[in-house]
Amino acid sequence: MEMGVKDLIIVGAGPAGLTASIYASRYKIEHQVIGLLPGGAMTEAYKICNFPSEVSISGWELAQKIENNARQLGGEIVAGEVLKISGHYPNFQVDLADGHKLASKTILLASGAKRRHLGLPNEDKFLGKGLAYCATCDGPFFKDKIVGVVGGGNCAATAVIFLSTIAAQVLWFYLGSEPNAVEPGWLEEINKQGNIKLMARSEIKALLGDNHLSGVTINRENKTENINLEGLFVEIGSDPNSSLVKQLGGTVNEGGYIVVDGGQATTIPGIWAAGDVTTSSNGLRQIITACSEGAIAADSIFKFLQRQV
Repeated sequence: MEMGVKDLIIVGAGPAGLTASIYASRYKIEHQVIGLLPGGAMTEAYKICNFPSEVSISGWELAQKIENNARQLGGEIVAGEVLKISGHYPNFQVDLADGHKLASKTILLASGAKRRHLGLPNEDKFLGKGLAYCATCDGPFFKDKIVGVVGGGNCAATAVIFLSTIAAQVLWFYLGSEPNAVEPGWLEEINKQGNIKLMARSEIKALLGDNHLSGVTINRENKTENINLEGLFVEIGSDPNSSLVKQLGGTVNEGGYIVVDGGQATTIPGIWAAGDVTTSSNGLRQIITACSEGAIAADSIFKFLQRQV
């Protein structure tokens, strides 16, 4: 995997990165995709009902379809983690965690976002011992148990629905009087389930237990109470993985999202960005918009490289 200068290295193998690879292959751009898991966070989605070609599909299945398309068109997808990018167009160096160093004329950052943590004292202690950040990954371990989900958005809602098919009871903790901007379809499905309890105006203040999570302390309408449960799933949003562009002096907004233009170019010549890590698509961070941004970025890179010939 050492050297040999590529036209393009794509950092991230989620929907943006894989779609960019599909378009790069069609444009005959010599490229490589570097990512920890093909499909990225998409693989964790319990059910996807808003992708144009699918009535209903799991994130894992959709990820496999997109990955297969990328590979069949000639995309080289390599498991790895990028630690650092240095240099400038047309001589970028990409350092991987395993010690390999790659060279490329251009870079596409499709590095996605990382899940937010609660920021509570015992959070690390209970990770894997009742505390989890992926319902589809860890939910099956909580069959017929009482679990909680914290968060008020669509990701929390889909986690609640999935867990309701496994757990004896699901407690849904969120700060407002109503869930925050959840799609009506998800709320309708939640209201059909008899084992979901809505815990509005609830803030998790502490995690309880010795060697395993046994409950939480919440503040609810200015009253503190302890709730017994055996699992807690954290779905409170995510933060962009934009450290690589920050290292190079690229521009990010106040939320840390990479600022891009209409062609997905960053403020650093030779570097583009796509997907959940960017300010693009009016902040609508969906699989379909990530795919769109990946396609636009690949097209923009192709035109850029053509102008350099």
